[in-house]
Amino acid sequence: MRFNRFPAAATMALCLICGFTSSSQPTWAQASANKASLVGTVLDPNGSTIPNATVKVRNLATGFTRELTTNEAGQFRGVALDAGAYEVVVSAPGFSDQTLNNVILTVGSAVTLTIDMTLQATATTIEVGETFISDVQTTQSATVNTTAITNLPINGRRFQDFAQLAPTVVALSGTRNQLSFAGQRGINSNVMLDGGDYNQPFFGGIRGGERSNTIITVPQSAVQEFQVVITGYSAEYGRSTGGVMNTITKSGSNELHGEGFWQVRLRRPSTSMAAP
Repeated sequence: MRFNRFPAAATMALCLICGFTSSSQPTWAQASANKASLVGTVLDPNGSTIPNATVKVRNLATGFTRELTTNEAGQFRGVALDAGAYEVVVSAPGFSDQTLNNVILTVGSAVTLTIDMTLQATATTIEVGETFISDVQTTQSATVNTTAITNLPINGRRFQDFAQLAPTVVALSGTRNQLSFAGQRGINSNVMLDGGDYNQPFFGGIRGGERSNTIITVPQSAVQEFQVVITGYSAEYGRSTGGVMNTITKSGSNELHGEGFWQVRLRRPSTSMAAP
C-alpha cells in the first residue's frame, strides 16, 4: 500500500510557519521591556515651552549618544535606552546650554524631566539627584541595582533570590524555591532576561526552580540590575497572571575592567568525641 506523503509534509510546513509566527509575537511585544525611556519638557524663563530645541542624550558608560528634537509643545521622548547613567544636554537658539549630569535610568522605567532654560549668558551644569527625577510608570515595582547585587549576602549566587527584597515576594520551599508574587503560585510568575523568556518551558516559573535547583543559571556577577513588578504591569510583559522579574545583564563599557570571586563553605566541626 502506498501512502501520499504530500499532505503530511504540507501540514508540517504549515505548523512550522504558524509556530514561527506565534513565537515571534512575544518577542515583538517584549522588545523594549528590558530598556528604559526618557521623556521631558523644555521651558523658557517665563514657563513657556520651547519647540525645536536639541536634546542630546549620552550614556556615560558606553558613550552612546542619541539626538532628539522637541515638538511644538516643547516635549521630547527617547525610547529603548539601556539602563545606566546619562548626560542630557539641551540647546536652543538664544538660550544657554543646559547640562544635566548623572540622570539615572533603571530597567523598565520611564523617567520624566522638566528642563528650565536661561537666556544666553553662561552655560549651566546641573547635578541631578534622585529627587529630581520622577517615574511616570504607574506599576507597583521595585528595582534592585548593581550595588545591592554586589554587596548583599546571598546563598548560592542565584540572582533570582534577590527578588525577595521586594514586598510580597517570597520563595516557596514546597515548590523548589519558585518565586511567588503577591501570594500567587510560583509557576504563574514571568521571569525575563534581557527581554527574553527565562521560564521553565513546560511547567512554568523560573528555570531550574520547579524540577531542579542545580541547573546552571546566570551568575550573580553577570547581572546589572533587575526590576520586580508585583502588580499593574503593562501589556508588553504579559504571559502570566503573577508578577514579573525583569532582569538585564551587564553589557560592558568603554573602560577595561573585570571581576572575580572566591567562595568557600566551611564544614561544621564534629562534636562527637572518640572513646578513650
